[in-house]
Amino acid sequence: MAGRHSARAIALWACLGVLALMTACQGSLVAAADPLPAKPQLPASYRGALPCAGCAAASAQLDLWPDGVFHLRRHGLPGDELAVDEVGRWRMDPDGSTLLLYGGHEAPLRMQVVGSRTLRALDPLGQPAGPGDAFDLQTDGSLQPADLSLRLHGMFTYLADAARFEECLTGRSYPVAQEHGYFALEREYLTLSKSATGGPVLASFDGALEQRPRMAGEGTEQAVIVRRLTGLWPGQSCDRAMSHASLSNQYWRVDRLRGLRVTSLAESPGDVFLILRGDQGGYVANAGCGRFAGSYRVDGTSIAFDAPAKRSDCPAALRDRQQTLVDALAAARAWVIQGQVLELFDASGLSLAALEAVYLR
Repeated sequence: MAGRHSARAIALWACLGVLALMTACQGSLVAAADPLPAKPQLPASYRGALPCAGCAAASAQLDLWPDGVFHLRRHGLPGDELAVDEVGRWRMDPDGSTLLLYGGHEAPLRMQVVGSRTLRALDPLGQPAGPGDAFDLQTDGSLQPADLSLRLHGMFTYLADAARFEECLTGRSYPVAQEHGYFALEREYLTLSKSATGGPVLASFDGALEQRPRMAGEGTEQAVIVRRLTGLWPGQSCDRAMSHASLSNQYWRVDRLRGLRVTSLAESPGDVFLILRGDQGGYVANAGCGRFAGSYRVDGTSIAFDAPAKRSDCPAALRDRQQTLVDALAAARAWVIQGQVLELFDASGLSLAALEAVYLR
């Protein structure tokens, strides 16, 4: 009898021991489980400093919205000349710890979510871009969108004395303020449309996003400000604008010279164009009265054209246009491609020519 009680006691204690072990194991598993990754505060403005090329650091403000849109303003600290503003779309990486910002550049900017109110800049390899919290952006939980100055691409629409602009990268639609370079944009739009039908046309211009009083109701809203028109492209869409053309081995149609639109003339109904041959380092150009050729050199975003070896004689109606093109190439020192548009600049940053990529079949 005593033996049976002893056996039962041993079994009971064994069961209690197993139960205690299971409880301990469960507790350790719960303790070892990774906490859920922090999520950034939305909507919110994050402020701090970011690394930059050619300067110590850039003062930065990153505005985030729940719909996946971001605005980024970067300006150099005292003594550094830098102003880089951009818009785009953001998303979280698969593990939920890194914020990826997709703007007008090929690779996304990476920000580690340190906490709901802190983002830390990462380098392209996913490592902190600086020591400690040197490149942290923090928010107090409020959203105060920064005014931006940048090159904008999107669909412009004019109807019933009101204009709107749908930006290509974000898909957001903004009212267009009727000031500065807006009137040149409106005139060219109406000329190309041939009637005020209100149909959308792809437009590119240097401009700004700034707070303006609402056209209807109280308060303010972000509006598009047109500073300098680059071009309008009827029949084109944002899909084409966001796919970047290659600089070399490309047929470039000249749309603007020294800020003036290049129009067809009766004496020369064809394109004014420039072809850059990447394999030979040479170029071929035509102002509408015969081709001329020369060599060119590219180093990063710098470019230089040698004078053409020989030029065709042009009739009086085309002579000035040919000389303007030759002078523009001679003065070119920098280039940039946005979508399907190549722009050439002189040493002071003045735009010399805007050219559109054309794909011949």
